[in-house]
Amino acid sequence: MSDMISKIWRTDEGKKRSFKNLKISMEKIEKEFSLLQELGSALTELSGENLTMDRAIRDSFLVHFRRIYNFLYTIDSEQKTITAADFFESADFWKTKRFKEPKIVRDFETLAGNTLQSYAYGDDASIMGTDRNSFKLAVEEIGKVFKQFIELNLAVEQPEEQGLEGREKKAGMPAKAETGTAQKEYGGEEVLYRASLNPDGVLEVQVLHSNKSVRNLIDSHQEEPDYFLTNLDKFSGHQQAARNWLAEVVEDNRSYFEENRVVFSMPDLD
Repeated sequence: MSDMISKIWRTDEGKKRSFKNLKISMEKIEKEFSLLQELGSALTELSGENLTMDRAIRDSFLVHFRRIYNFLYTIDSEQKTITAADFFESADFWKTKRFKEPKIVRDFETLAGNTLQSYAYGDDASIMGTDRNSFKLAVEEIGKVFKQFIELNLAVEQPEEQGLEGREKKAGMPAKAETGTAQKEYGGEEVLYRASLNPDGVLEVQVLHSNKSVRNLIDSHQEEPDYFLTNLDKFSGHQQAARNWLAEVVEDNRSYFEENRVVFSMPDLD
């Protein structure tokens, strides 16, 4: 599942998530959900003879249940944590598509909040007296939402799952032939840049114009390609064609610039 990631950055918040961040988060949330399933099953098999152990398993279940719930049902406007909405181009897409939370899921989220925030809530005997099967049922119901999250990711563009060819497609590049690399040219009547995807997954951008100021700027930021992404507004729509077309290169290949997987080459044009 960890390759089923469609979203590279989020546009509505104006902030970006790198593919690396999302991949790590996906791996963690998958492990989180697997652990929740195991705890849900364990709670149905408790003997009730060791209340201390029962309480520990229950509290662990509630912690992990709440983490899954928050991942699926919260939108972090400050983007301090990664949620399901971060895996789509728009947070509203996930908000409108996801299943409405089932009653048992909402009830368990409330139980988790009350139990973990204050042990004065009810008493352990009454909480543990909850029908044991309800723990497993809660997992099954929130699992449907988690499955929907995965399936929606499968339904939209997945550049990383498809490997380099998928990344080429996202960058608007032609498909690779059996030999050589995919490439795309930028410029009006004259080709100013040529972007090629190397076999090792690094984007090579050839600078084919003679604009000295732009060439010097590119040369000074060879080691930090993401500079051009964070300063995109200085290039986009510029009256100088060399700057304006550089913005097109960056826009088409955002993920490469974001991850600093870009090399510039500037052949001598004299």
